[in-house]
Amino acid sequence: MKLGILAAALLVATPAAAQQAGAARMMTAMDTNGDGQVTHAEAETGRATMFARLDADHDGFLSSAERADLAQRPMGRGLAAADADHDNRISRAEFIGMPYRAFDRFDANHDGVLGATELLALRALGNGG
Repeated sequence: MKLGILAAALLVATPAAAQQAGAARMMTAMDTNGDGQVTHAEAETGRATMFARLDADHDGFLSSAERADLAQRPMGRGLAAADADHDNRISRAEFIGMPYRAFDRFDANHDGVLGATELLALRALGNGG
């Protein structure tokens, strides 16, 4: 399942090169309609799916307990900044509203779509190229 790959890519703590490979797999997995490109909307859908998986008690928030196992991983370290209202939990809106760093970095023409060339660049970086 493509979203399983997304989950694995987001949750693995690895050196920078492997993190880039994870970002490449994550972006590729977000191409839910299989058209060879990833829109910002598809990236948001991927984030919403990830939130649903992380929200173990399905209360609409990621509590500090639900984030505890992520604390030492790249994604977990960034989650604290997502808590915009500082209530020690992250709402679905806060989670989806986090910066899309990999997407923005590789959207070379800033059109809100990672096209074939941009995805190839991302994959090449993830493969050590």
